[in-house]
Amino acid sequence: MAEAMFQKGDEVVVFYRMGRRCRPERKYMAVLDPRQGAYRPRTGISDGWIPARVTADQNPTVQGGFVKIEYTWPHFFTQRGQMTDDSSPYTEWYSPEAVQKAPGAPLLPAPSSRPALAILTFRWGGVNEIVAPEQWGSTGSSVSDIFINSFVDVVERHLQKNYEVWTVYIEDKSDMAKIADSAHLIFGAHHPLRRAKQVCAMYHLYPTGFEEHCVPTSETGGDGGAALVDQKAVFRMMQAVERAGIPTRYPHDSGFYELLASKRWTSHMTLVPHLQVPATVALPRMLCEQGSCKKAAEWAHKALSDVRAQQAELRGEAAPGDVVKGVAKLGFSWEALDVKFWEGRDGLETSISQLTQAIEISDEYTGQPHDLESLIIQEYVQHDLEMRLYVVAGKVESIIYTKFCRIKENNEFGDFKESFELPDAARQWMGGDIAALEDGEQQCRKITGHWMNWVCAQTCQTPPGIRFDFFVGRSGQPGKATVRTLEICELGFSMLGEEELPKKVFAAMLSSCLDGELPDAAPEAPVATPPGAKSTTEPEVSAPSPASPGTPQVMYISVPRIPSGTPDQQQCTGKYELVAGILPNGKPVWMHSRGDRFLYLGIDKYWYVGDQEEQDLNFACDSGYIRQNAGPEGTLPHELKGVWERGPDWASENEILVSTDPDAKPAKKVGKAKGKK
Repeated sequence: MAEAMFQKGDEVVVFYRMGRRCRPERKYMAVLDPRQGAYRPRTGISDGWIPARVTADQNPTVQGGFVKIEYTWPHFFTQRGQMTDDSSPYTEWYSPEAVQKAPGAPLLPAPSSRPALAILTFRWGGVNEIVAPEQWGSTGSSVSDIFINSFVDVVERHLQKNYEVWTVYIEDKSDMAKIADSAHLIFGAHHPLRRAKQVCAMYHLYPTGFEEHCVPTSETGGDGGAALVDQKAVFRMMQAVERAGIPTRYPHDSGFYELLASKRWTSHMTLVPHLQVPATVALPRMLCEQGSCKKAAEWAHKALSDVRAQQAELRGEAAPGDVVKGVAKLGFSWEALDVKFWEGRDGLETSISQLTQAIEISDEYTGQPHDLESLIIQEYVQHDLEMRLYVVAGKVESIIYTKFCRIKENNEFGDFKESFELPDAARQWMGGDIAALEDGEQQCRKITGHWMNWVCAQTCQTPPGIRFDFFVGRSGQPGKATVRTLEICELGFSMLGEEELPKKVFAAMLSSCLDGELPDAAPEAPVATPPGAKSTTEPEVSAPSPASPGTPQVMYISVPRIPSGTPDQQQCTGKYELVAGILPNGKPVWMHSRGDRFLYLGIDKYWYVGDQEEQDLNFACDSGYIRQNAGPEGTLPHELKGVWERGPDWASENEILVSTDPDAKPAKKVGKAKGKK
């Protein structure tokens, strides 16, 4: 018998990926010192080579040739400060290419190693978990683990295992203040990440002008304002890290990012004719606070009308009348929040009051505790749709057509729709005038070129990605359109359901990290099957066949909120799409539109909804958040007649629904259940 490549007792290093190795609810990073895991802001290595020891001789006929190891580095901590228990050795299986022999007892990191890239990433470390809205697409929102892991997947394909990711968890502005005061000491030339050939920083946080933990922050979206942090502290921290010699590669350098996120560019550039910015003024908050919102509205309205008249003169247009409709906005706002439609001076006064004094949230009035020094007051642009141009590495790579179809009772915009094809968008929203939409696209492309020149003037570089949104409307002349610049979105923009765009954006981001030298990506090999099946030998696996013709492309799952349930279980709710080309356990798999939940058939012939943990096992397992017996015939999930069960006690629950109908209604009876551990 041939000698094993790795033998029991070998000292090795293994390529560890926190985002792919750990459960979503408990991720462990390796810290250099236990105090760096116990005290905030917690920081450690989340992707890279970690010391370990082989615990069993490698055998190509056992567990698919994977290598069984135990970690020898003693300091693993979660974002909450929980640590691993050294008294109970934990073993894992690694593919052979992720294991290397180490001379003697290895250190963290190996002193002689010099990775091609080290990424210092700042991410959310608060108690409440980030929930990415479905419209963000398969890569999730820019602050989510899904987004970070998706990008690092691209890094690994290009650099194989010649990179590291160091994570800093941020919970509030006190964490950022510590970094701002000591970045040159913490991440100076002595820090292990600085040994890499290229070093950069990435910031997966949402700067906001609102006080942390206030009602407008905590009731934003469905995740309690997760990742919303004090804007002044964010930029002070970014500037300190940049001064320490670590450039920002996501989303943008601190100065340009602050300019975009604050939306100050709108009033700064409103009198530049060829950029086609709507008439905009910045209303100082002091004018709202020193007297009355009525007087502030009068000042803002007069200034806005004066700007509109000046625009008409510069553009050679006929003199306009007073501005009668508009929007009032706050900077550092996300997801189209804090944008109020107004009509007439009384409407403008109401909007100013709502954005500076008090607003109704969840049927109660609350104050507006933000530190923004001005409000953005803008004319309302009549339009048929919005056109989003995605510029990747200086080139327009995609265009998506969208529309907020109504103004809600609270004067915010709602009923968001999207289209990916020009003829379809023209049919839906422009009365079928394809020529007018084509004319609008040509104008938008030209203005985008002007904006890109402006961007380079701010940064001296072409950003990896940036998005320009435009209002497009029919001019009244067939085949002709009017265009205005709506928004400039920083890198990290929502890519909606555009399937090819994330690959291009992530590749451009990595190229920026490497100063433009992007190695060829390794071919995407089939996912190796890690251990997890109950047998000790790997069966021969044939190539998967296509799913049968009757297999639905889309499933809809509803897991209701109940007192004994968990947020992880509720996040199983949503739209699931068929995953092409794989049939683990002989049946198809559907993936949640967020990319973090999977509907699959377990090895025990139950249908489960699991997460990345089950995906990492190539679904050779029998675990998840909910389940139902498929029966001897392996019935598909939407065809099951029985009742779904909620783990871990597997109590029956009539209200859990799996269907191909997005409008299907579950039964009313609810059973007792607990969350997945």
